[in-house]
Amino acid sequence: MRLLDQLTGDRSALLAAQAANLALMREAVAASRTCTAVRPYAEQLTPDGLQDAPLMTREHVAEWGSRPDAPHRITVGDTRLVLRSSGSSGRVRTLLHDRAFNERVEALGARGVCWDGLGENPFVVNALAPGDLFGGFGFADAVLARRGAAVLPAGTTLPAHHLAELVADLGVHAMVSLPGFVERLWAQAPEALSGLRTLFYLGDRMTPATAERLAQHGVRIRSFAYSTTETGPVGHQCAELTGTDHHVHEDLVLAEVVDEDGRRLPDGTPGALAVTVLADTGTALVRYLVGDNATLRPSDCACGSAARILRIGARDDVSANLDGTLVTRSMFDEALRPLGLPAEAAYQVASETRDGLVRLTLRGTALRGIAADRALAALSGHQTLRKVTCSARFSGMEVDAEAAPRMTTRAKAPFFWNEGEHP
Repeated sequence: MRLLDQLTGDRSALLAAQAANLALMREAVAASRTCTAVRPYAEQLTPDGLQDAPLMTREHVAEWGSRPDAPHRITVGDTRLVLRSSGSSGRVRTLLHDRAFNERVEALGARGVCWDGLGENPFVVNALAPGDLFGGFGFADAVLARRGAAVLPAGTTLPAHHLAELVADLGVHAMVSLPGFVERLWAQAPEALSGLRTLFYLGDRMTPATAERLAQHGVRIRSFAYSTTETGPVGHQCAELTGTDHHVHEDLVLAEVVDEDGRRLPDGTPGALAVTVLADTGTALVRYLVGDNATLRPSDCACGSAARILRIGARDDVSANLDGTLVTRSMFDEALRPLGLPAEAAYQVASETRDGLVRLTLRGTALRGIAADRALAALSGHQTLRKVTCSARFSGMEVDAEAAPRMTTRAKAPFFWNEGEHP
């Protein structure tokens, strides 16, 4: 597979590299004995023909599982890394990645990360969670090493005041973290963040309130990469892009925005993001629905990149079963917004079942000013949520606006939190 040194310059050269890599993938899939899920439409693996191939979903990948001979495996026998998705965007998925995938992921990450203003050999804290079959920590460590950083592998368990001391004593330039960890760190030791030049986030999106708070202290907010456990890096953020805008790694990734029937949508029209990772070994991900909505547009960026710009929109709605009723985050947002809940607010709905009774706790500083009785009345006025709050098994609800949402061992803050599963 051909990886360009840079994505700036002539777009025709970028498209030529993409077409050549697609051709290599097409040949490998057609010759594969195991890739039965993709081989029937191998000839459609062209820039124009790809849109006629079927979509691949997270449910497909979860169902096929981690077998080395799974029907989306191009080659077998070179597994070097086993990862597991967190399950925050659907069923838990176990992924087998080969050596070529790992090398490609590191190279794309290093090419894409914005080093603007950090200079040579900057001190950078890796505050992602190691272990738990989570690839983020190792990915960040490898990318930072390739860029010549002095890495502080702090993880997520170092006490906040110790981390703040390190940042001050060493003059730490940057940190890589999940937004949930940033929220907790700000509540415990804001000085650990306010002295940074750059905060790189990975995974979940940074909420506007957190980004604004850090910007007031002169901290630049940058996406470390737009990446998923399954695909590796899909896009990167140059010094000119902000928010959720990313240049697509188009030499090794083909991104499409599609409607519910898999048809490509015009530039600027929001739809589901489908990603094809160009590979001739390991796993074939073709038109894979990553779980985000997005728009695409041609590059008009001052950085000079020829790669198209992907703007990430809303993530697929998350759901939970509360006392036999299927509820979603959007239902809670809809019910609480008239009470002053900010857009894209970071909060959490925790449930606990004890002696057959269900109790809810709404947790997060975004809920300040919303009293428990008003919140309960708002939820009880919702057509679906009232099935929970008006049930004979409902024992009450509280609003804890002084606590940050609880986090998993990966430093993720899922919207629905089961107190029984996470004591």
